[in-house]
Amino acid sequence: MKDRAELFSEENKDFAFRGVTVVEVTGTNFAGMIAGALLAELGANVIRVDFDESPKEVTHFGVKVDGYGIPYFVESRNKEIVKFENVEQLRKLMLSADIVIDAMKPGYLDSLGIGYRQISSENPKVIYVAVSPYGHFTEKAREFSNVPDSDLTAQAYNGYPSLIGNPYLTGELSYPLRAGFWVAWTMAGVNAAVGALLALIEREKSGKGQFLDIATHDAIAVTHIFPALVGFLFNKSRTKYGTLDYISYPFGIYPTKDGYIALATPHDPDFRGLLKILGRWDLEPDWRFSIDRISDDIERIKEIETILNNELKKYTTKELIEKAKKATRGGFFGRIKAVRRFMGRPIIVKLITLKEVLEEKHWWIRKSFLKVRVDSREVVIPNVAFKMSETPPRVLKLVKGVVRGDEVGDSGGAGREVSEE
Repeated sequence: MKDRAELFSEENKDFAFRGVTVVEVTGTNFAGMIAGALLAELGANVIRVDFDESPKEVTHFGVKVDGYGIPYFVESRNKEIVKFENVEQLRKLMLSADIVIDAMKPGYLDSLGIGYRQISSENPKVIYVAVSPYGHFTEKAREFSNVPDSDLTAQAYNGYPSLIGNPYLTGELSYPLRAGFWVAWTMAGVNAAVGALLALIEREKSGKGQFLDIATHDAIAVTHIFPALVGFLFNKSRTKYGTLDYISYPFGIYPTKDGYIALATPHDPDFRGLLKILGRWDLEPDWRFSIDRISDDIERIKEIETILNNELKKYTTKELIEKAKKATRGGFFGRIKAVRRFMGRPIIVKLITLKEVLEEKHWWIRKSFLKVRVDSREVVIPNVAFKMSETPPRVLKLVKGVVRGDEVGDSGGAGREVSEE
């Protein structure tokens, strides 16, 4: 384990995209800002151009860090931030860029004479990444071009909130629920960053830049494919299933005597393993196969759901996890068809709080979080999401400071101090 940790050390290693220049013009569109942050973590020189102070005001519950809104503080990592002075200043920056991220209103930069048409005519190698609610073509895009982009509207137009909710609530209580984080903006930002990197690879072969059109309203529509496919197969819309999953059942969050667990039985033997540890083998004849537990008949699935809820509440979370660990799956007997029906192990993990996540040593060893100090105040921020042994992405710079220093704290993690530049 120690050798593996050293393999991903950041010491004396270069960035994958050192020398790549990115100009980010995104305003308050955080999908574009997330894309810029991802590229900056990979070593690109990201120059963010702010037209005004409004992006810095966006925050949760009015909480700010060193005068900045939390999203701006986090997504400005590793970037050089400059104020917009005039169109000519921005034109020069864009003409010198390998990648331009334009998340302003569709057509706005073009109206200033610095859109893709104008910039690419002078810089044909530019990779121009446009991020907007509906994209830059179709009648719908034109109709809603003046509607500001937001994660909420992107979720709503994808139908995503209609899938989230408690299937036991009906009538006025059965209202749509949005995802609790920027799922559309985050996915669109990832799409934009990945698209830009793919375009860079293509440019190495062809020498040509290109235009990338990323719509935040596409982001979830393309990702949550199963509900649309299920609706097609069943010839009716997917309802709020909650833990009553179309693909695998049980698959969701369930109450225990002292908390909650995430429970999944991906294969039939796993479900039978669950019945075995719960002492409810009497249910096996009626629910032994996936086709018995996956149905468009919600009322039928609610029968087994009610039984499982009552049984799981008899045990503590720890007891269920230990029972699952002791269950046998695979091995010699698992390969014998005649006895396979008696094998299997349900997947059970504890549902923990965010506070417990930050207290878990595992994440600090992996350096999933960074502890930084801003004006004598310790702040925890997310670190990069992936590890690379040769060209590791990393956070070096925050809005007003440089992340530096050795690990601090007792958690074995990546505490770093921030000093003013």
